[in-house]
Amino acid sequence: MSFRGLFRASATLREMAKNTHFDYLVLGGGSGGIASCRRAAMNGAKAALIDAPRFAYKGLGGTCVNVGCVPKKVMFNAAMMSEFLHDAGHYGFDIGEVKFSWPKLKEARDKYIVRLNGIYDNMCEKVGAEVIRGYGKFTGPKSISVDGVEYTGDKILIATGGSAIIPDCPGSEHGITSDGFFELEDLPKRAVICGAGYIAVELAGILKALGSEVTLVIRKHSVLRSFDITLQEYVMKSLETAGINIVKHSGIAGIKKSC
Repeated sequence: MSFRGLFRASATLREMAKNTHFDYLVLGGGSGGIASCRRAAMNGAKAALIDAPRFAYKGLGGTCVNVGCVPKKVMFNAAMMSEFLHDAGHYGFDIGEVKFSWPKLKEARDKYIVRLNGIYDNMCEKVGAEVIRGYGKFTGPKSISVDGVEYTGDKILIATGGSAIIPDCPGSEHGITSDGFFELEDLPKRAVICGAGYIAVELAGILKALGSEVTLVIRKHSVLRSFDITLQEYVMKSLETAGINIVKHSGIAGIKKSC
């Protein structure tokens, strides 16, 4: 290689190193990661966010936007609409036969989420925060590799979130987590939900309101045990009134696939 070619190659490598080094590097594109990265960029730092590839299982926005509070509120609104329609006759409305389509609801909900993913992309772009698509892996105290490209940061924030605890029992692979709820293509005729927290209670109520036969399995005597006792009693009564079968003092010993 000539001296000129060597000089150009050296300059290219320096430019590449410059473009892959940041003052602040964030691993994880959820609510915390996005907010922190944007704030750093707004205050003058060269900041970047590493998140899963575009249109991967979870887009930009993390659990809340993709498989958490946002799509859950859409499903909750649908459940509330079902309750309103059920009670409409008591207020003089004759609305005839009402048909519900889970696939149509899912399609509309998923389009809404994709639009929100794009909004988060634009929010990062507007403040100069770079979004790097791919799965990051630490290669050193201040370096992360993404698809073979190494990025470095003076400061690195790990904002990868958490994951659901899967019961260690035979057949657990046949069950789904709350994430899987949002992947269901059709409304299940019957559903068994294991858990007494607010997510389990919400999903049980939504499925029941939309037409599923629901059984809720809880380890103790009540749901929402970390909440006020009055609220616990009210929610337990509401679930039972709604027709949800609550199995108390129980857990999942195993799961068998029957079809």
